[in-house]
This record gives sequence, C-alpha cells and structure tokens, in this order.
Amino acid sequence: SCIVGRCQIDHHRLGSTLTYLAKDVYDQVLNAVANVINHERFYSPEQDSLCYHVDNNGDPYEGLLEMTFCFVNADWKLPPSNIFMMFESGITCLAIKDGQMPIFGNIAHQNMHVKYDLGKGLLSFVPTDCTQG
Repeated sequence: SCIVGRCQIDHHRLGSTLTYLAKDVYDQVLNAVANVINHERFYSPEQDSLCYHVDNNGDPYEGLLEMTFCFVNADWKLPPSNIFMMFESGITCLAIKDGQMPIFGNIAHQNMHVKYDLGKGLLSFVPTDCTQG
C-alpha cells in the first residue's frame, strides 16, 4: 500500500530518529498497521507508539509489514526494520509518530542512499547495503 500526500523536506531536522507524518496521514497509517499485523499488542505507559510482542530468538521483524511512500516519480519502499524499532527485548514499536511537518527519520534511512538537492527541491534515494564500504 502507498501513502500519498505532499512532502516537504525540513533540512534543519534531518537528525530525527523517528519518522513524523501529518496527523491525518499518521492516523491512517496507524489504523492500517493495526489492522494488518497479527502479533499480540504490547501496551506500556512509557511508550505511546503502536507496539507488538515479537520473536526473541529468530527474526524480530518476521510477520511485520513493509511500507511504501509514493512520490511523484518514485516509490520509497521500506522493510519492517525501517518502520519498527526495538523497544526492549521481544518488543518492537512503530517508529512513526504524528507531527506538524513530515520528517523521514534515521530509522527510515537505514540501508538507503539518500541525496537532498535543496537548490532544486529534489530528493533522490536508492537502496544500498550500508555495511559495505
């Protein structure tokens, strides 16, 4: 599924860990994720994100979804490891929150070569293996 909407890059906030989406888009994402994932929910007063119990021994992202952000000329496909973050052992939480301005956080950027051309207002990205020099 794709998330469609206007995106603005705030180059002063590129250091954010989490991804932030406008409230209306965030609410749609939250509902879609909650309706698709079959893992047991985890509730904590310390964490206001959508969290789930996951496998401690195998791949903690197994059974979680991929997400695609659709832009005018390209789609940014994110694997579960770029959408969820480990909260504690056996618990993963959605690494997306609501905010006033859309920001793609560091978790979303993992294994993605991203180039910002602020002069031309362009964003370029391509999947890459960041473990390779």
